[in-house]
Amino acid sequence: MQSTQETKNSISSSVYGIQQLFRDFEKQCHILTTPATEEIHALGPVNIDHARQEFMQHINAIRSICSQFETEVLGDVVKMGAGAEPAFRKHLTHLKEQAQLESTVMRVKDILESTKETVEQAMNERETSKSKVQTRKLEKLAQSLGLMVFVDTTQKNDAGQPVTTITLGGTVIVVDIDIDEGGSILKCKVTYVSEVIQSDQDDRVDQMLAENLQSQDYDRFKRNLGALALLDQLNVKYAPTDFFLIMRAMMADMKSIFDQEMLVASNDMASVLMEGHGIPNQHFDYPGLSISYWMCKELVLGNDWNEVHGYITESKNHPSFSHASKLLISFEDSQKLNSFIPPTRSKYLLEYDESQDAVKEGENGEHLDVVLEPNWPAFMQPMRFVKMLSSYPNVKPVPIRFVAKLDPPVPAANVIVRKLMVASGIADDASVHTSQDPPAVTSSLENMLVNDDAPLDTTTTWTSTFENSTDQVYRWMGSSLTPGKLVRRITFNHPSQIYTILLHLRQQQMFNTLFQSIFHDKAIKSTREKKYTLSLDEILQESKSDDKLHVEVASIDAPSIIHLTISLPPSPQSKHLVLLSLSIEIPKSTPARPIIRLYPPSTSEHERVHHLAWNSDIFDQDKMTRVIQTGYSIPLLVRWLWNRIQQQPDVDYTIEISRLGLRRSRNEDGISSYPSKHVKMEGQ
Repeated sequence: MQSTQETKNSISSSVYGIQQLFRDFEKQCHILTTPATEEIHALGPVNIDHARQEFMQHINAIRSICSQFETEVLGDVVKMGAGAEPAFRKHLTHLKEQAQLESTVMRVKDILESTKETVEQAMNERETSKSKVQTRKLEKLAQSLGLMVFVDTTQKNDAGQPVTTITLGGTVIVVDIDIDEGGSILKCKVTYVSEVIQSDQDDRVDQMLAENLQSQDYDRFKRNLGALALLDQLNVKYAPTDFFLIMRAMMADMKSIFDQEMLVASNDMASVLMEGHGIPNQHFDYPGLSISYWMCKELVLGNDWNEVHGYITESKNHPSFSHASKLLISFEDSQKLNSFIPPTRSKYLLEYDESQDAVKEGENGEHLDVVLEPNWPAFMQPMRFVKMLSSYPNVKPVPIRFVAKLDPPVPAANVIVRKLMVASGIADDASVHTSQDPPAVTSSLENMLVNDDAPLDTTTTWTSTFENSTDQVYRWMGSSLTPGKLVRRITFNHPSQIYTILLHLRQQQMFNTLFQSIFHDKAIKSTREKKYTLSLDEILQESKSDDKLHVEVASIDAPSIIHLTISLPPSPQSKHLVLLSLSIEIPKSTPARPIIRLYPPSTSEHERVHHLAWNSDIFDQDKMTRVIQTGYSIPLLVRWLWNRIQQQPDVDYTIEISRLGLRRSRNEDGISSYPSKHVKMEGQ
């Protein structure tokens, strides 16, 4: 979102500014397109607080002009009486002409800018010097980020060939880019002008920017250069607050937490990644701090974590983290004032042996507070952080907050979006619980996860196939879709909020992983017309010729629970139709450890002495839980379950348990094996 360049002094210019504001909205989140592809929400791509502030500036400018006109012009006209009417009409005519002229000038300005871009593009296409084309692209990109541009064409390399050096300068940072005659990027060099942060010089940043340009990934180059330019501009605007030092403190804190968790978890890095505060990455495809917090199970199981730990010990980034879900930490504008790290400290985090009393007794300790994390990993104690109060002497709070940009964005249910808003401080519990979803849901969690042109419905099946195992046919049977949004960024004010944010994200990631283990591109998708089987005999007759496992999936409690109903195919040993109902629960406190819950078989109302239960020789709830925790895959769980059934062909699915606790096989008296529960008709 572009900031307001100057105070508007006319209604036309303010209206033009509002129009530009909406054009920016359209570019960033495609809100004004038909149909809209993304909703406006607090965790979307646009900083709504900043946009609201800009909008109010334009509206206030219009109000001020109207008020001034009413007070100064109309007031004088009323005082002068009827004799002022000709002069007033002449003045109004002049104002209209001036407004029309100003509107024309602004339209012409837009046309000229568009023409300039078209001409530059045509010149670039015809330009024989590729180095000039590359230089023009970088000049335009740097200017959009508020950086000064200097071009030096007098340099030559060791072979005597000309080299163009383009320098992108801010107040704190300077970026030098060398380009050869063919337009290829030779190298990038980032230099910090401030002596305080010169020790942060890192070749990884230089290499990252160079690789972005060499691969012609200008969007990523703009993102990474923009992250550095933002810190530079904030340092100037809100001096003496140093945002480079704040980012250095955040990096040091996350590294300290990582070291503590590795010690307590006996160097189980996978647990730290999926259940702890994540793994901090420095300058890994992003300048500064990024936090890896989730990874697909195949990579978790396939990684050599000793090798990964070795990389981190040597301050290197392991390539496997390029496939991890990450939080990219930065800053953005805020309506509320925020105080950052005290100038007397280099970290937010209290040392292991540092007491709260020691903080209070230190310099300006009465203006500091010690806060605990509201949530923490099960294998750890809560971390303690210092928080600077607004009364801290000689330090002014600034309208800036932290922001974690999600890479990649995460489809999330509205309930998770609300929890993230509470955790980040955007909203409180009261406002969240009283808010209502709009009656018309423009996007749903399930359809975002399926990522298919056709919406998810009950007429479509998704088949998973395995070697040496029966096919699994899945059908979504939810009565309604779960309202959801695409979460792109999460704001927060203090590092003590990070773990709670990770908890909510991991619960959603766990649900998404399980859901997409069924509904994905590699599954065989087919859509059939609705059929109605009206009798149980017809259902049984059809099931005899079907050797597939049919599974119904419901997500009415997303992202906390996924409900499954498995129709086990008949076997020679069992001629009965059996429906196995279970749920996969994703606990809020330990989302990386989903739990299986088996629903007991239904018992007839007249059966007072005995009730049915699943045979634990096959349906072992604890073992099923371990399977789902190992693979994070519903088809793998179903395959494992079917293999157990085939390995024990003589074992009945269910048993009868006496109300007195006595167990007996149901085959002893030939009691019917049909559970008295609802059997869903195909197509319903």
